[in-house]
Amino acid sequence: MSDEDFAIVRGSGNIYADLGDPDADTKMIKARLAAEIIATLDRRKLTVREGEKLIGVTAADLSRIRNANLGRFTIDRLVRVLNALDRRVTIKISKTSATDNSAAA
Repeated sequence: MSDEDFAIVRGSGNIYADLGDPDADTKMIKARLAAEIIATLDRRKLTVREGEKLIGVTAADLSRIRNANLGRFTIDRLVRVLNALDRRVTIKISKTSATDNSAAA
């Protein structure tokens, strides 16, 4: 393959939206929350067993979060996990521009 066979495309910042997933925003929010949970556990050097005791969720659920298997989790449940880890969650909502809407179509 030559360089001419490839095109560089700038992503939107949401891989799920770029792939056309109808639940893109929800999946992206869950992924960001899970990433913060993982980072917090790592920063505090907590194992899933130690996290289980501190947070009040099962070690299996923490393993699911670590493996990005987020289908069983709601956004509010992930927020509660972060709250138990002394993390505050802030959500920002913005209006999409006309160009954003046309790009999605």
